[in-house]
Amino acid sequence: MHIRTILLYAQDSRGLGHITRSLTVARQVLARYPDLVAYIATKSPIAENFALPERCDYIKLPTRLTPDTIQQTALEEDAAIRRFRKIRGQLLREAALGLAPELVLVDHEPLGSAGEFREGLCALKSQSPGTRFVFGMRDIMDDPAGIRALWRELGVYDALEHLYDGIAVYGSPKVYDVAEAYALPESVRAKLHYCGYVVRDPPAVESGRVREQLGLPRDGPLVLATVGSGCDGFPVLEAARAAVACLEAKLPDLHAVLVTGPYMPAEHQAVLRERVTPTCRVCTRADTFELMASADAIVSMGGYNSVCEALLLARPLVIVPRATHKIEQRIRAEALAAQGLAQWVHPKDLSGNRLTEALEWALRCDRRAHARRVREVIPSFDGAARLNAYLSRWLGTEPSVSPPMSRDGPAVMSVGT
Repeated sequence: MHIRTILLYAQDSRGLGHITRSLTVARQVLARYPDLVAYIATKSPIAENFALPERCDYIKLPTRLTPDTIQQTALEEDAAIRRFRKIRGQLLREAALGLAPELVLVDHEPLGSAGEFREGLCALKSQSPGTRFVFGMRDIMDDPAGIRALWRELGVYDALEHLYDGIAVYGSPKVYDVAEAYALPESVRAKLHYCGYVVRDPPAVESGRVREQLGLPRDGPLVLATVGSGCDGFPVLEAARAAVACLEAKLPDLHAVLVTGPYMPAEHQAVLRERVTPTCRVCTRADTFELMASADAIVSMGGYNSVCEALLLARPLVIVPRATHKIEQRIRAEALAAQGLAQWVHPKDLSGNRLTEALEWALRCDRRAHARRVREVIPSFDGAARLNAYLSRWLGTEPSVSPPMSRDGPAVMSVGT
């Protein structure tokens, strides 16, 4: 008997963003379709950081491991990267053909990381004409010129036109127009469907209880500083700690929680822990969504999930975008600051007073006015439900849900303050 199956691809390796979003989507789809099972193909070590929903399993794609005792030349490293990409491509092809899913939802990379899923997707399209293919994309991916060049090189535009049945945009055209940014041809634009922002369900815990669990006062201003998985987040947390210390003279009841993330190097975590004070705590792992709901102001890098969760809760937000060759987080920070939804600080400015000033803005911000502004720009954060409704075109009609979001924006939904 054929089992109804959906296959999701999430290209995370050490980050947490794409797999978090994929699991949020999987939970929504599986809750709606009790006769469906889901498999998530990813390099992410899911078992270390996440709990899978029922009827969901994952296919662990191998990451390249190198002992510290081995020194590779640039040519050797490049050959190893290509070899592992080939291994992952073979695994993806066999998994796709063997599972023969009704629907494939590919996150962020239309053909997989560096094209590693191309052969598997094309083989499945040929073998299983009934399978439907949906590309799920963040609104802001990276520098538009760079994305266009990469997509031309990999043949993504051809795949969007001839392979994919739908393109789900996890965002709002009021904030970022993907069709213009990535120069989508008219034949592809017709497939675009803006679902709104995909965010986990808001926490249902009482703010005072969360504070008590951390040994913090139930009342008084609280700053949360979070850096996602934490790989490169130490400078942000160290600067946030210093900014909080500067503000304690003006706000004597001020407290802070710094969340390092699971992948911050141990030596950097040790430095932060050495500087712990009664008013500034450090955690390696925490439900940052719960902490956001208990905080008065948030300092965060510019990752999609962290920013969306802060906006959903209408918490004043200071963004310090990641300092790499990829500028996705900076574009997001600039776009939100232009709408009056956040302030942002360039990572090169962390040694000055800029972060302290931005954090003071967040702490003194009129929360009600800020929440109203968030609702004006982004009325809805139920992107996962809207994506679910969109996928019903191919998975089958289910009980009534929120109406699909048009290119002009979603129906109004209130945002908690």
